[in-house]
Amino acid sequence: ALVRRAGALKGDEAAVRAPGRVEQVVARALAAAAELGADPDVVERTYRAMVAAFVDLELRAHAPGPPGPAVVLAPLRPGQVGELLTLQRAAFTTEALLHGEPALPPLVQTLPELEAEVAALSAPGAGAVLAACAGERLVGSVRGAVAGDAVDVRRLVVAPDHQGRGLGRRLLEALEAALGPGVRTATLFTGALSTANLRLYARAGYTEDRRGVVGGVPVVHLSKRLHP
Repeated sequence: ALVRRAGALKGDEAAVRAPGRVEQVVARALAAAAELGADPDVVERTYRAMVAAFVDLELRAHAPGPPGPAVVLAPLRPGQVGELLTLQRAAFTTEALLHGEPALPPLVQTLPELEAEVAALSAPGAGAVLAACAGERLVGSVRGAVAGDAVDVRRLVVAPDHQGRGLGRRLLEALEAALGPGVRTATLFTGALSTANLRLYARAGYTEDRRGVVGGVPVVHLSKRLHP
Protein backbone atom coordinates (compact mmCIF):
# COMPACT_ATOMS: atom_id res chain seq x y z
CA ALA A 1 0.00 0.00 0.00
CA LEU A 2 2.83 2.39 0.79
CA VAL A 3 4.42 1.68 -2.58
CA ARG A 4 1.13 2.53 -4.32
CA ARG A 5 0.91 5.75 -2.30
CA ALA A 6 4.47 6.61 -3.30
CA GLY A 7 3.66 6.09 -6.95
CA ALA A 8 0.84 8.61 -6.63
CA LEU A 9 3.40 11.28 -5.75
CA LYS A 10 4.30 11.57 -9.42
CA GLY A 11 0.92 13.13 -10.06
CA ASP A 12 1.08 15.46 -7.07
CA GLU A 13 2.57 18.58 -8.65
CA ALA A 14 2.05 20.60 -5.48
CA ALA A 15 4.42 18.30 -3.60
CA VAL A 16 7.03 18.87 -6.28
CA ARG A 17 6.71 22.64 -6.16
CA ALA A 18 6.01 23.63 -2.53
CA PRO A 19 7.99 22.61 0.59
CA GLY A 20 4.86 22.95 2.75
CA ARG A 21 3.08 20.35 0.63
CA VAL A 22 6.05 18.02 0.97
CA GLU A 23 5.58 18.06 4.75
CA GLN A 24 1.88 17.21 4.30
CA VAL A 25 2.74 14.31 2.00
CA VAL A 26 5.29 12.96 4.49
CA ALA A 27 2.79 13.31 7.36
CA ARG A 28 0.21 11.28 5.42
CA ALA A 29 2.81 8.63 4.68
CA LEU A 30 3.74 8.38 8.36
CA ALA A 31 0.08 8.00 9.31
CA ALA A 32 -0.26 5.19 6.78
CA ALA A 33 2.95 3.60 8.09
CA ALA A 34 1.51 3.57 11.62
CA GLU A 35 -1.64 1.84 10.37
CA LEU A 36 0.38 -0.78 8.50
CA GLY A 37 3.00 -1.31 11.19
CA ALA A 38 5.87 -0.06 9.02
CA ASP A 39 9.03 1.54 10.40
CA PRO A 40 8.23 5.30 10.43
CA ASP A 41 11.89 6.34 10.20
CA VAL A 42 12.47 4.28 7.06
CA VAL A 43 9.21 5.50 5.54
CA GLU A 44 10.04 9.17 6.15
CA ARG A 45 13.55 8.90 4.72
CA THR A 46 12.30 7.01 1.68
CA TYR A 47 9.47 9.44 0.97
CA ARG A 48 11.72 12.48 1.29
CA ALA A 49 14.20 10.93 -1.13
CA MET A 50 11.41 10.12 -3.60
CA VAL A 51 9.96 13.62 -3.40
CA ALA A 52 13.44 15.01 -4.05
CA ALA A 53 13.76 12.71 -7.06
CA PHE A 54 10.48 13.98 -8.47
CA VAL A 55 11.67 17.56 -7.92
CA ASP A 56 14.80 16.65 -9.87
CA LEU A 57 12.68 15.37 -12.75
CA GLU A 58 10.53 18.49 -12.64
CA LEU A 59 13.56 20.77 -12.85
CA ARG A 60 15.07 18.74 -15.67
CA ALA A 61 11.88 19.37 -17.64
CA HIS A 62 13.05 22.97 -18.01
CA ALA A 63 16.17 21.90 -19.90
CA PRO A 64 14.86 21.92 -23.52
CA GLY A 65 14.27 25.16 -25.34
CA PRO A 66 16.12 28.36 -26.25
CA PRO A 67 18.61 30.03 -23.90
CA GLY A 68 16.93 31.74 -20.97
CA PRO A 69 17.72 35.00 -19.19
CA ALA A 70 21.20 35.75 -17.89
CA VAL A 71 22.01 34.34 -14.47
CA VAL A 72 22.52 37.05 -11.84
CA LEU A 73 24.16 36.47 -8.44
CA ALA A 74 22.95 38.32 -5.34
CA PRO A 75 22.26 37.70 -1.64
CA LEU A 76 19.34 35.32 -1.11
CA ARG A 77 16.10 37.13 -0.29
CA PRO A 78 13.94 35.86 2.62
CA GLY A 79 11.11 35.09 0.22
CA GLN A 80 13.33 32.68 -1.71
CA VAL A 81 13.98 30.25 1.14
CA GLY A 82 11.16 27.89 0.16
CA GLU A 83 12.43 27.74 -3.41
CA LEU A 84 15.95 27.13 -2.09
CA LEU A 85 14.73 24.14 -0.11
CA THR A 86 13.14 22.68 -3.24
CA LEU A 87 16.33 23.24 -5.24
CA GLN A 88 18.48 21.81 -2.44
CA ARG A 89 16.47 18.60 -2.35
CA ALA A 90 16.69 18.24 -6.11
CA ALA A 91 20.43 18.85 -6.21
CA PHE A 92 21.27 16.40 -3.42
CA THR A 93 19.12 13.54 -4.74
CA THR A 94 21.99 12.43 -6.97
CA GLU A 95 24.35 12.47 -3.99
CA ALA A 96 21.93 10.35 -1.97
CA LEU A 97 21.65 7.78 -4.74
CA LEU A 98 25.40 7.80 -5.35
CA HIS A 99 26.25 7.15 -1.70
CA GLY A 100 23.25 4.94 -0.86
CA GLU A 101 22.04 7.27 1.90
CA PRO A 102 18.50 8.68 1.47
CA ALA A 103 18.68 10.65 4.73
CA LEU A 104 21.42 13.11 3.82
CA PRO A 105 20.91 16.28 5.92
CA PRO A 106 20.10 18.46 2.87
CA LEU A 107 17.25 16.09 1.99
CA VAL A 108 15.66 15.95 5.44
CA GLN A 109 16.15 19.59 6.45
CA THR A 110 12.78 21.24 7.09
CA LEU A 111 11.65 24.66 5.94
CA PRO A 112 11.75 26.18 9.47
CA GLU A 113 15.27 24.80 9.95
CA LEU A 114 16.44 26.31 6.67
CA GLU A 115 14.77 29.65 7.43
CA ALA A 116 16.61 29.77 10.76
CA GLU A 117 19.93 28.86 9.13
CA VAL A 118 19.58 31.50 6.42
CA ALA A 119 18.64 34.16 8.98
CA ALA A 120 21.65 33.29 11.14
CA LEU A 121 24.13 33.32 8.25
CA SER A 122 22.73 36.60 6.93
CA ALA A 123 23.59 38.45 10.16
CA PRO A 124 26.55 40.87 9.88
CA GLY A 125 29.85 39.01 10.15
CA ALA A 126 28.20 35.58 10.36
CA GLY A 127 28.64 34.58 6.74
CA ALA A 128 26.64 34.84 3.53
CA VAL A 129 23.91 33.11 1.54
CA LEU A 130 24.04 33.75 -2.20
CA ALA A 131 21.43 33.08 -4.85
CA ALA A 132 21.81 32.63 -8.61
CA CYS A 133 18.66 33.67 -10.46
CA ALA A 134 17.70 33.34 -14.11
CA GLY A 135 14.94 35.90 -14.26
CA GLU A 136 12.68 35.12 -11.30
CA ARG A 137 13.80 31.49 -11.06
CA LEU A 138 16.36 30.36 -8.47
CA VAL A 139 18.87 28.14 -10.28
CA GLY A 140 21.75 27.99 -7.80
CA SER A 141 22.93 28.88 -4.32
CA VAL A 142 25.79 28.58 -1.87
CA ARG A 143 26.21 29.58 1.75
CA GLY A 144 29.14 30.08 4.04
CA ALA A 145 29.49 30.25 7.83
CA VAL A 146 32.33 32.38 9.17
CA ALA A 147 34.25 31.41 12.30
CA GLY A 148 37.31 33.50 13.06
CA ASP A 149 39.36 33.84 9.88
CA ALA A 150 37.81 30.82 8.13
CA VAL A 151 34.59 30.17 6.25
CA ASP A 152 32.83 26.81 6.11
CA VAL A 153 31.40 26.57 2.57
CA ARG A 154 28.06 24.79 2.65
CA ARG A 155 25.58 23.30 0.19
CA LEU A 156 26.64 24.56 -3.17
CA VAL A 157 23.66 23.66 -5.38
CA VAL A 158 22.91 24.20 -9.06
CA ALA A 159 19.69 23.29 -10.86
CA PRO A 160 20.16 20.23 -13.11
CA ASP A 161 19.50 22.16 -16.31
CA HIS A 162 22.15 24.78 -15.40
CA GLN A 163 24.92 22.36 -14.50
CA GLY A 164 28.04 22.22 -16.65
CA ARG A 165 27.95 25.97 -17.41
CA GLY A 166 30.41 27.20 -14.80
CA LEU A 167 27.73 28.41 -12.41
CA GLY A 168 29.05 26.39 -9.47
CA ARG A 169 32.46 28.03 -9.78
CA ARG A 170 30.88 31.48 -10.15
CA LEU A 171 29.00 30.94 -6.91
CA LEU A 172 32.15 29.83 -5.09
CA GLU A 173 34.12 32.84 -6.30
CA ALA A 174 31.29 35.22 -5.43
CA LEU A 175 31.07 33.80 -1.91
CA GLU A 176 34.81 34.12 -1.40
CA ALA A 177 34.72 37.73 -2.61
CA ALA A 178 31.72 38.64 -0.45
CA LEU A 179 33.46 37.74 2.81
CA GLY A 180 36.28 40.29 2.71
CA PRO A 181 40.01 40.04 3.43
CA GLY A 182 39.55 39.08 7.08
CA VAL A 183 38.48 35.59 6.01
CA ARG A 184 41.71 33.88 5.01
CA THR A 185 40.71 30.24 4.50
CA ALA A 186 37.74 28.41 3.01
CA THR A 187 36.95 24.83 4.01
CA LEU A 188 34.34 22.35 2.80
CA PHE A 189 33.65 18.67 2.38
CA THR A 190 31.95 16.59 -0.28
CA GLY A 191 31.15 12.94 -0.85
CA ALA A 192 34.16 10.79 -1.69
CA LEU A 193 32.25 9.30 -4.64
CA SER A 194 31.25 12.71 -6.01
CA THR A 195 33.87 12.91 -8.75
CA ALA A 196 32.19 15.84 -10.53
CA ASN A 197 32.19 17.86 -7.31
CA LEU A 198 35.82 17.02 -6.64
CA ARG A 199 36.79 18.17 -10.14
CA LEU A 200 34.89 21.43 -9.64
CA TYR A 201 36.58 22.18 -6.34
CA ALA A 202 40.02 21.33 -7.74
CA ARG A 203 39.48 23.76 -10.64
CA ALA A 204 38.40 26.40 -8.12
CA GLY A 205 41.67 26.02 -6.21
CA TYR A 206 40.64 23.72 -3.35
CA THR A 207 43.03 20.97 -2.25
CA GLU A 208 42.39 17.80 -0.29
CA ASP A 209 43.26 17.86 3.40
CA ARG A 210 42.00 14.51 4.60
CA ARG A 211 39.30 11.87 4.20
CA GLY A 212 36.78 10.74 6.75
CA VAL A 213 33.20 9.67 7.39
CA VAL A 214 30.29 11.99 8.17
CA GLY A 215 26.91 10.47 9.00
CA GLY A 216 28.01 7.12 7.61
CA VAL A 217 29.04 8.67 4.27
CA PRO A 218 32.71 8.73 3.15
CA VAL A 219 33.77 12.32 2.52
CA VAL A 220 36.75 14.35 1.37
CA HIS A 221 37.69 17.50 3.33
CA LEU A 222 39.19 20.30 1.24
CA SER A 223 40.47 23.82 1.83
CA LYS A 224 41.66 26.89 -0.04
CA ARG A 225 43.82 29.80 1.05
CA LEU A 226 41.94 33.00 0.18
CA HIS A 227 44.31 35.66 1.55
CA PRO A 228 47.89 35.56 2.90
